[in-house]
Amino acid sequence: MVDFFWSRKRLLFFTVLLLSIFIFATSEWLARRHFTESDFSLGAPFSLIDHNGRVITEKAFLGSPSLLFFGFTYCPEICPTTLVDLSRLTEELGFEIPIYFVTLDPERDTPQQLADYLPYFGNRIIGITGNTDAILSLAKSWGIYRKKISTSSGYTIDHTATVFMLSDSGKFQGTIAWGENDQIVKQKLERLWYK
Repeated sequence: MVDFFWSRKRLLFFTVLLLSIFIFATSEWLARRHFTESDFSLGAPFSLIDHNGRVITEKAFLGSPSLLFFGFTYCPEICPTTLVDLSRLTEELGFEIPIYFVTLDPERDTPQQLADYLPYFGNRIIGITGNTDAILSLAKSWGIYRKKISTSSGYTIDHTATVFMLSDSGKFQGTIAWGENDQIVKQKLERLWYK
């Protein structure tokens, strides 16, 4: 009975050890792999309105590397912090990278609301709004999570806080995570700019 107990315990130990090694090796491989634009198919064609009231389509992403972020103007922390950080870091690097801010709250974020809000964060941010169905369709095509949550003062929106990096051909090149270290973000932006 004792031998059986110890052999089961040993088997369990080695199984857990091998599984841990496999998970670690896989995560390291994925972390070090350089994805190319053909590895992912994100985004979809769209026709929406920018913060100046003009029609904007996915063709706006062509010709220059760009950054794409989904948020909303009534966001208390994540959105303004992200926009400040992106503007500051691209300016420090001297890169004229357009930053596209797609609202997840088109009911409140009209072109005028975006036009009033975005200048606080720099002059390279282009606000995008439109009808709710078109916005939600675009967000879904990028894998964005969005949930409207009731509050005592109305509602807020819980959402994905990822920034997408796009090549000059409008293709996905990588992401910047919420709260990611400035030096790592600068390295990512340099790779995007000089690619």
